[in-house]
Amino acid sequence: MSSEAQLVGSMRSFASAAAYLLVAFPVAAQTPPPGSVSKFDPPEIRALWVDAFHAGIRSPQEADELIAAARRAHLNTLFVQVRRRGDALYTKGVEPPLDDPAYDSSFDALAYIVDGAHREGLQVHAWVNAMPTWRDEAPPRDARHLFNRHGPAAAGEENWFTASPSGDHKFPVGYFVDPGHPAAAAYLVEIYLNIVRSYDVDGIHFDYIRYPETAERLPRGAGVGYNAVALERFRRNTGRTDMPAPGDEAWMAWRRAQVTSLVRRISIEAKAIKPHVKVSAAVIPWGVPPTNEKDFADVAPMQRVFQNWHEWMREGLIDLAVPMNYATETDARVRDWFNGWIRWEKRHKHGRQLAVGVGAYRNAPEATLAQIARIRTARGNDRDDRIDGVSLFSYAVPRLAPEIPATVAPGSPPQFPADANHLAFLVDGAGAAQGAFTRPAPVPSMPWIDRPSRGFIAGTVTAETPRAADAVEVRIKREGTWAEALASGFGLFRRTHLVRTDGNGYFGVTNLKPGRYRVWRDDLKKGPVRVRVEAGKVARADM
Repeated sequence: MSSEAQLVGSMRSFASAAAYLLVAFPVAAQTPPPGSVSKFDPPEIRALWVDAFHAGIRSPQEADELIAAARRAHLNTLFVQVRRRGDALYTKGVEPPLDDPAYDSSFDALAYIVDGAHREGLQVHAWVNAMPTWRDEAPPRDARHLFNRHGPAAAGEENWFTASPSGDHKFPVGYFVDPGHPAAAAYLVEIYLNIVRSYDVDGIHFDYIRYPETAERLPRGAGVGYNAVALERFRRNTGRTDMPAPGDEAWMAWRRAQVTSLVRRISIEAKAIKPHVKVSAAVIPWGVPPTNEKDFADVAPMQRVFQNWHEWMREGLIDLAVPMNYATETDARVRDWFNGWIRWEKRHKHGRQLAVGVGAYRNAPEATLAQIARIRTARGNDRDDRIDGVSLFSYAVPRLAPEIPATVAPGSPPQFPADANHLAFLVDGAGAAQGAFTRPAPVPSMPWIDRPSRGFIAGTVTAETPRAADAVEVRIKREGTWAEALASGFGLFRRTHLVRTDGNGYFGVTNLKPGRYRVWRDDLKKGPVRVRVEAGKVARADM
């Protein structure tokens, strides 16, 4: 439900140009001249999810309306959904176009919104749903669709879809590909990397980068991940022959590792293509929040959908986490969970950024503003102990007022009557609540991207068969002169990184200090591969 287009001259006024410069050069934005009164708020992520199930970027008119609405609301980041379920709202890819009467398949929506948003100082992250591929009973009409080529009807290794222990492929949220299937994982990698290569996006945005939730709630684990190829890989890599139970600890850890391996490869390879691209992810914070580091092992993302996003931040695989803290403000229990999660999130960023996802569709505008205010209060003063901003879900449905009945299809966002100014409350306020975004704000800088001090090593192990390249142990160690060793107290050279390849033979390591490294396999007589790591770059060590 986009607002009416306002193609007025003020959109390209001096204020708009200044806002663009502040977004492009955030460091300068933080230091106005002494004694001056800034027209801008301090740097803060003010993001908006723009889903492809409703008006957003399906036509030039929708995209223009979106940009105008975002500028009026003083937002600075758009997460625009360009892959919904195995389809595309862009033309430089391999997947069929979005099947929607409102979308012209020849229109490159991603290219259009990137160009238009950049002119107005807005950053754009391409929001890509990873695992979901279909939901309806009738199959997609396009024969090229992933569901038709590698869905439940495909035989043997051609079936890429995850399954329950009994072999069912459909879950409450539809059909998902299985990240434990090497061919499915390689396919998804290329979907993301193609966007990075082909479009001037500021970032790529993971969503549904996990296994599907199930109707059955078990004490531990979930009945997903039982694709035949994935299960065979687990057995081969662990030496087991049994059917693992949903709550089997080794089986749960293996499934988490499949999702993390996919994130790792996409993230590192995206940086290899464009070092300044941002990698963000919409992640799960369901239920009772953790209270400390260890508690995270037992919360819903780890137990139900095998999404270890806390580790992704620690490893530096994502630059920005956006936990979907969707909470109904009038529900006291859920409100307490919301408060608990944001307290935990601000203390566990591991040097990366975190923006709280606000479920604006669940609340009246006044309640949404109250949640934004609490998020800001929870920031703290230390850069590493604060929340960096918010993201609102969503552009189509920003509020839920009691007098407006929502129409909801199972699993879809509520839909409301059109409102040409439905984001105005963010600036103007609502009820007794003051507006949250009364002035523009630049996007905070990411020092590890803008001024990197660490680098990466990545490579692929090639073997006689694909299976022989799976789960291969690779060791990585820094080398140096005696002078360097003495200067560091030998600390830089003591640690050996042990990594294992994924189902496609890929491995990668982040957060490495610049210098010379050797990479080797204990099971080969050949000498090590030697590479030089440079800050902000990916060094190749194919074996």
